[in-house]
Amino acid sequence: DLLWQDDKLLAISKPAGLAMHPAAEVDENLADIASDWLEKKSNHPVRAYPVNRLDRGTSGVVLLATSSSNAGILGRQVKEEGLDKIYLTVVEGLVEGEGEINQPLDGKESVSRYRCLANGENCSFLLVQPITGRTHQIRRHLSVIGHPVVGDKRYDAQPLPTLPGIALHSFRTRLQHPTPDTQLTLCAPLPRELRELIIARCGISKGALL
Repeated sequence: DLLWQDDKLLAISKPAGLAMHPAAEVDENLADIASDWLEKKSNHPVRAYPVNRLDRGTSGVVLLATSSSNAGILGRQVKEEGLDKIYLTVVEGLVEGEGEINQPLDGKESVSRYRCLANGENCSFLLVQPITGRTHQIRRHLSVIGHPVVGDKRYDAQPLPTLPGIALHSFRTRLQHPTPDTQLTLCAPLPRELRELIIARCGISKGALL
């Protein structure tokens, strides 16, 4: 699903289960799909350059630049300032209130903040804001406090066959567009399988998620 498109930037709502980059064990990936789409639209060779990445099992907002120069501008922003991101997730166990996880990962300072939106059947629906940007940060941090992301077998959760990935969704991203003085706020709707999980197990009504 296309969230934003201009001559400098694409923003796409990535489905869970789709890899970002080519790899030996995957049949298709978002970078190639976006490049093919751009090429057909412009009628000349174009390459989409991923600016940020999501794990294969995670859904939500991803950014792709339409040139190497735009990728450089956005990549520096991500490296120097980070992206203002909010994730929605369902975790195992009951979490109350809000808190901060300040747990170094790979020898580097790592901070995530969370707030419980609803409790359900031995699970909780959380809003999570990563303050730093370490590999698998949210997944690892939630596992550290004993509440792994539902379906995340890698970090101690039970598998959940009804999900194409894990119950983690990059919901909102704010960034500075390569064009000066242009700020973007991009939101990706919850995918159907995750929305149905939240309705069924977390005590949230269908209307509240539409």
